[in-house]
Amino acid sequence: MREGDQFLVTRLDRLARSVKDLSDLTKHMEEKKVDLVVLDQAIDTSTPTGRLLFHMLAAIGEFERDLIRERSAEGIARAKANGVRFGTRPKLDAAEIKSLRAEFVLHDVDRNDLARRYGISRTTLYRLCDGAKTDGHVERDRHR
Repeated sequence: MREGDQFLVTRLDRLARSVKDLSDLTKHMEEKKVDLVVLDQAIDTSTPTGRLLFHMLAAIGEFERDLIRERSAEGIARAKANGVRFGTRPKLDAAEIKSLRAEFVLHDVDRNDLARRYGISRTTLYRLCDGAKTDGHVERDRHR
């Protein structure tokens, strides 16, 4: 950025996440004598009114983001309290894991083929079978 340039942005929330970040950014621009122009809110920091409007809208935007974050956290906590489980569903049920572990301990089984047949990655195969013994004994299912 050079002196006399204008930094154009469509909306303030595209420029920074907090009022402090916006303030630091505008101070840096002021030092370099670069004006900020926000198109959607018709803000131009080359004028005193534009600077005032800029700081007011930045504070309101941060407040709005904080409210959304707070409501989201409350909704997630309420859902968890009601028994909702987040994340992807397991690909295999307990019976399939038991069968997978029984096959895993066999020495002549190709591990790539085993993972492919059960529709899981090799990493998941080893994670699910980490309790399987090479003597044919399969430990109790700890992953369920």
